[in-house]
Amino acid sequence: MIVSCKPAPVQEIEAVESVDYAAMNLQQTKMNLTDNAQKIALEWTAIQDLFTALENYDHSIAATIKLLDHVDVMLEDTPQAFQGQSIISRIKVLKTRIHIYQSYLGYRIKTNKNLENKYNAIIKALDDLILQMNLKVNEDDGINKKLLEDLKADLDPEVQE
Repeated sequence: MIVSCKPAPVQEIEAVESVDYAAMNLQQTKMNLTDNAQKIALEWTAIQDLFTALENYDHSIAATIKLLDHVDVMLEDTPQAFQGQSIISRIKVLKTRIHIYQSYLGYRIKTNKNLENKYNAIIKALDDLILQMNLKVNEDDGINKKLLEDLKADLDPEVQE
């Protein structure tokens, strides 16, 4: 048996008794889907459900699990235009951030600052996903389409001027 001569040090932790989310500096998404990405996303039920769930989010564990469910559906049912490693990776990062937040919500002792940081990481991951969706559909696919048209024109002598 090991006996200590001194009592264990007690760390003072700012425990959250009742969280006032309105007083916290919680971020809102800064990115918007544009052009073709927006058109495609409007038909993608899973991401629309995620956006709605975030608008009505109450920071409960049950609501956080709903967010995870929407992200899982996004991974299972990704529209063809958004299928690509860059977007799938961003969705997985978003899922990971939501899991981290859900886990933290279950802690007995938590701080407002940590809650704020972990929630803001979710919003940052969502912004990164939206940016990647915009890049893939509006820029990369447009550049690739133009390149294909140019290559076809080079192969077809009747199209050449």
